[in-house]
Amino acid sequence: MTRTPHTNAMPAPPPPSWARRAGHVAWMAPVLGFIPLHVPWILGIPLFAHPGPFREWYHGRGPGVGDHPVDGFLGLPPGAFYLGLLCVLAGLGGVLALGLIKDWGVVFPQWVPWLRGRRVPQWLPLTPTVLGSALMIGYSATLPWQFAADLREPGEQDIFTPTGVLIGLPLLLAWTIALPLAGWSYYRRTLGRDATGGAGRRQWMTDQRRRPRGPGSGDGFRRPGKPARCPGRSGHPPPAARPRAPSRR
Repeated sequence: MTRTPHTNAMPAPPPPSWARRAGHVAWMAPVLGFIPLHVPWILGIPLFAHPGPFREWYHGRGPGVGDHPVDGFLGLPPGAFYLGLLCVLAGLGGVLALGLIKDWGVVFPQWVPWLRGRRVPQWLPLTPTVLGSALMIGYSATLPWQFAADLREPGEQDIFTPTGVLIGLPLLLAWTIALPLAGWSYYRRTLGRDATGGAGRRQWMTDQRRRPRGPGSGDGFRRPGKPARCPGRSGHPPPAARPRAPSRR
């Protein structure tokens, strides 16, 4: 088996189809769903929110405090800074999820200085994957009770409307389920890369040997202009039969 040019790491087996689908869901949910939903809130637009409570929360004031000024962070209102930080983390989570199913998540790409061609340490993508998955699972476990309470006793003091909750909840649940699945597949695929005879790489190498090869690869196909090989053990054509000399009597 040949190595990738300018690469010091052995390739890992490709992710299965279910892991690829989970990885795509895990990056699309935050990048295409979570971030666009939060951009209007960062700008102070009360989309799917009650204007009064939202403005008080956006400017860092509790309900009923009034117009008491509150200092922001880096010139931004506290709500905008908090939502912007969430969007940055969501974008990084999307990149992380995509790397769990791509080759550059296994071997550093060529544009990474000093690390190009080296294998990515397994702990590097899996540590934030485990921490993020645990955080989202723990938070999602409390959502059914919170959502049921909001629907049972809706009030004007609630910051977000039930419509906003119904839009954001499926995105969060999809992200919460897909990210651990993609991380589990990455762990299984890269489990034996550092030790000879690892289960994941051994199975991938076995599958590579069983794949049919093209003409001229030495597996029974004949190159143009070459004699056909003998089906015997040696694989070489038999020697030409010598003409028998006439017998003298």
